[in-house]
Amino acid sequence: MENTVKNRKQPRKSGLELLRIVAVVLIVAHHLVCHSGYPLFDEPLSVRRLFYQMCFMPFGKVGITLFLLISLWFLVDREQTIKGACRRIWLLERELLFWGFVGLAVQYFDAPESVTADSWLDALFPISRDVWWYATSYAILLLLLPFLLDGLRGIGKSNHGKCCIAMIGLWGIMNLVPGAYLDMYINVIGFVYVAVLLTYYKWYVKPISTRCAVWMVVIGTAVIVGWNVLISVIWKVCHADPGQITIYINPVQKEWSLPILSVSFGLFTIFSRMTFSSRFINRCAKSAFAVYLITEQHYIRDEMLWHRIVLGNFYHSRYSLLIALAAVIVIVVVTTMLDFVRQFLFWCTIDRHKGRLFERVWHHARNVYELFVSKCTNFVVPVDGE
Repeated sequence: MENTVKNRKQPRKSGLELLRIVAVVLIVAHHLVCHSGYPLFDEPLSVRRLFYQMCFMPFGKVGITLFLLISLWFLVDREQTIKGACRRIWLLERELLFWGFVGLAVQYFDAPESVTADSWLDALFPISRDVWWYATSYAILLLLLPFLLDGLRGIGKSNHGKCCIAMIGLWGIMNLVPGAYLDMYINVIGFVYVAVLLTYYKWYVKPISTRCAVWMVVIGTAVIVGWNVLISVIWKVCHADPGQITIYINPVQKEWSLPILSVSFGLFTIFSRMTFSSRFINRCAKSAFAVYLITEQHYIRDEMLWHRIVLGNFYHSRYSLLIALAAVIVIVVVTTMLDFVRQFLFWCTIDRHKGRLFERVWHHARNVYELFVSKCTNFVVPVDGE
């Protein structure tokens, strides 16, 4: 009797899918603190404050980097084309438009007087208007990726390695200076930086061991936590201005810093080697990005969410940490369920022929381009003497 089991489709591994969920939980925890407006650094140093300090920057920055690493890992080995990039941006834009107009509708019914021309422009042009900085930077990266990958392959291993060293020196080591900027922020430059480092590792370096990955997480976390404690103690002893403390803490925990990259890449490696499979995790992970979109839509974030879940209302409670964790979990669960509704609506409508409209638009755009090129080449400028 022939074995037909081997012909069945293998279940998708859930390690990286679980990591997507972990990443968005870290991002929501970060937003709970950074959007609260609570004067956290005016509070005396304690385990409670240290936890919220971790939420204030490191949790969110690790979550952002994990999202990017997961996306890039599956892109850098595939052939990237302009058409493929535009198709991905097209599909991304549909989701951005949906949540943009949901946010606009909520704003209209909750506070119609606050709806302005800017509100409509944000809903109609979310990528161009940088409504969600991650989506904008990611869309730009997708357009640049075919040329970036061809360029990196063209320069070869040696020059690619030198480029990595130069970038680490500039945006890794020099960025440790308090107050340093160097055009490295939550923008596409950071995405390109991570892409260059990741491609070198994936193309030319022997994969690190799981033990090494664990040490990367431990050392990176120790540096971040230790530096936060050290600077906080110095600030307390010196009675320094609390408003200036972040300038000296952030070099080890801001976007793309070496400790953040160490923790993120270590976690990515550990989770990528998990071999279990769970349909439930895979299903929920499909909504991880939507959780970010919903909780970062301007009106929902500023008026509907963080003005109702206010850190100052429970910071001094003896159950403060439990309340914060419960709030984060509830937000993630509720927004995930909301995205299930969005996925069902898409399944009933525009996903019945997913990408077909894009193919039509691309076909007509290509015809217009080819006609334009042919007209230009047929137009000959007379040369002197002819």
